[in-house]
Amino acid sequence: MLTIDNVRIGNNLRLAREDRLLTQKELARAAGLGLSTVLRVENDQVEPRFSTIRKLAKALDMDPRELTRREG
Repeated sequence: MLTIDNVRIGNNLRLAREDRLLTQKELARAAGLGLSTVLRVENDQVEPRFSTIRKLAKALDMDPRELTRREG
């Protein structure tokens, strides 16, 4: 199981989702994830697996690195 330690992608995920005018439910469906997973990741309640980050990025048509970039 591959995880990325101390990654907080919630804000980046929310901004990307809102940019694309998607609801959390729509993003979950597009990524093949449960709504609760999207909610927990977006609220930084979990450190997502890299596979989850890849699914979210693919659903948002973006590179996974964009989701994991740190705000300066």
